[in-house]
Amino acid sequence: MNQELKEYLDDRLKNNHFIHHMGLKLDEVDTGEARMSINIESHHLQQNGFMHGGVTATLLDVVTGIAAYTAVPKEKNVVTADLKVSYLNPSTSKKVFAIGRVKKAGKFLLFCEGEVYDQRENQEPLLVATCSSIMAAVDIPVVKNK
Repeated sequence: MNQELKEYLDDRLKNNHFIHHMGLKLDEVDTGEARMSINIESHHLQQNGFMHGGVTATLLDVVTGIAAYTAVPKEKNVVTADLKVSYLNPSTSKKVFAIGRVKKAGKFLLFCEGEVYDQRENQEPLLVATCSSIMAAVDIPVVKNK
């Protein structure tokens, strides 16, 4: 893990109120890769008690976006240009984690892949969903929210 990069991104994420509202936590980061986790609470669940697909998609969007941030200059911002999620298994755990990776970084577009896993006790993690995303490096100034 790149501790300097993690501190930089933790500082950038302080202003992302939605990530904090969702309860997403940046666990590890290195150039081209990020890992996040979330403790699942009742408001993350759909009517059958599984993690809502929107939570899964959000986690994949954010983790691949953070991976993309590691591959662009610090004065750039990253926004999602495209996100395709494949749901493979329902999530029933109290904690899930996601890994995002940059597969190819161009000057403007970054092609990424991600996975979400159930963190199951005394068992191998269960693959819940995968994604492919395209992130765009943009010249939108960083805004410091209060």
